[in-house]
Amino acid sequence: MYKHRTMKKLLLLIPAGLLFLLTSCSNEFDVAAPWKEVPVAYAIISPKDTANYVRVEKAFLDPVTNALEIAKIADSLYYPADAITVWLERTSNQTRIQLQRVDGVSEGIVRDSGIFATNPNWLYKYKPGTGSGLVAGEKYKLIIERKDGKAPITAETTVPKDFQFIKPNPAQTPPLINFFPGTPTDLEWRCDQNAVLFDINVTVRYREEDANGNTLQHVNLVWKVPGAYTLDDLGNGLVRGKLPASGVEFYRFLNTHVQPSTDRFRYFESMDIQLVGGGKEIKEYLVTANANAGITGAEIIPSYTNLSEGLGIFSSKNSDVLTNIKVNTKTVDSMAIHPLTRDLNFKY
Repeated sequence: MYKHRTMKKLLLLIPAGLLFLLTSCSNEFDVAAPWKEVPVAYAIISPKDTANYVRVEKAFLDPVTNALEIAKIADSLYYPADAITVWLERTSNQTRIQLQRVDGVSEGIVRDSGIFATNPNWLYKYKPGTGSGLVAGEKYKLIIERKDGKAPITAETTVPKDFQFIKPNPAQTPPLINFFPGTPTDLEWRCDQNAVLFDINVTVRYREEDANGNTLQHVNLVWKVPGAYTLDDLGNGLVRGKLPASGVEFYRFLNTHVQPSTDRFRYFESMDIQLVGGGKEIKEYLVTANANAGITGAEIIPSYTNLSEGLGIFSSKNSDVLTNIKVNTKTVDSMAIHPLTRDLNFKY
């Protein structure tokens, strides 16, 4: 046993967008071995992405070498090209796809600057050909085969099935939407039980004209809809999702991003609503992270992982977009008298 009285040198390699616990502090900590390599993998696969990437790296439990020194050495972070093979397997028919090792820098994926080496940025890529993409509703297994005789590292996720918009009504031509300060606007959809964590983004398009009717510019704004959504089980694997979007929050968003004007006249052109639903593994990770945030004085804080060995997360998501939604003229009437929007000069 090695008695280590300072910050533990357990180095976890953090993929962008997720926060893994780097270390645990205590006055005394027993390390079972002088050095241990810990595999780390991260991926969120989607049938709607043109390419899917898996990050596979190494972490170290080392009582001797400074973790910050290791982090800056790319050869210490990544497995050699001939050390592992990474696969995606569709479990229903056991069809395997070998992923290609690529440098994320050349793919336009640049790692955030910080304590970790940024160049190269080795990733494992799957770019489907015609008719060979990921299938919504199917279970996939990540398989990392190691050439040193150790057992493969595996994890599974089921891709959420495609979503169906209910409100706004996609059968209406065009779909209409209202935003009023005193009444929420229900955004509603159908999904399956594999999508449990949602984001909704609204792209707002409007044009600006001068007093003579000349178009000055077209503007696109993206509103991340705040608020809590609900998921209700309807039976037979079908789930109803609903988010009551606040009209006041929509007005406040416009107030923040649009300058008041008396000589520019603004006209809504259309809106798109994008719905992104993540798998249960993402939610379980976040639940674990939030629970750990309140723990103090613990020797070791557990981290969520669904890998058979090591640390990381392998999950999935799906998305859909309802396009060409028109803003009802009653919304423009309401905006004309509301304190947050009356000086923005929206017309119809």
